[in-house]
Amino acid sequence: MATTSKVKKVIYSSLFGLGLTAGGVTLASAATTQEKPPTTIEAPGNKTDTESTDSKATEHDEADEKPDYTSSVTVPVTKEGPEGSDADEAKADRAEQAKLEKVAKIDAKAASKAATDKVPGTVDEIDLDEEGGNVVYEVEVTAKDGTETDVIVDAGNGKILAQETDDKSDDKGDDADDKAEQAKLEKAAKIDAKAASKAATDKVPGTVDEADLDEVDGKVVYEVDVTAKDGTETDVIVDATNGKVLSQQAD
Repeated sequence: MATTSKVKKVIYSSLFGLGLTAGGVTLASAATTQEKPPTTIEAPGNKTDTESTDSKATEHDEADEKPDYTSSVTVPVTKEGPEGSDADEAKADRAEQAKLEKVAKIDAKAASKAATDKVPGTVDEIDLDEEGGNVVYEVEVTAKDGTETDVIVDAGNGKILAQETDDKSDDKGDDADDKAEQAKLEKAAKIDAKAASKAATDKVPGTVDEADLDEVDGKVVYEVDVTAKDGTETDVIVDATNGKVLSQQAD
């Protein structure tokens, strides 16, 4: 009987072990057969967020470039291509100008008259140009009091499409600062431009083209441009307090 009991225990143990093994296989199989998350494939035509943002930014910039007016004569908007040689760019500019002249219905003289009828003054410059596809004359007019106005004239019928007067308030402020700085330098200088020019040409024989009082590295100096007989140009720095030549450099 004792032997039989031992045999039963061995059989039960073996069956129990097989059960665990079978269970282990079942669990492992279950673990390896879990569903994988679906893979998302982006359609070829879809744009990324970055591309979409860049595209919107480009459209926004193009919209900002469009003028607030529309002329009676237009041409397709000229798109900038890759940079070429100076000769190629000059040729392209001539071709563009010829295209605009062919479309324009009035000449520069008529455009100038239209501009000065609207804004009395003297015409300093006039250009036939294309703005956002609109063919216009850009006329710069200076009034008697010095006020400068940019006038946009329709190249088709001579109508004034826009005008903008330059704000001189900032320029006046800059001019005042420049005058104050110049006065400070002149007060510190012990020699004048004539003496500085002589010091420069004694060192570098030639003709003085320009002599400017300036401040360099905290020193008040004259920057003298001297051209020699052979055409060589030299920048000579002269100490404005004692007339000594501090440096010279040939261009």
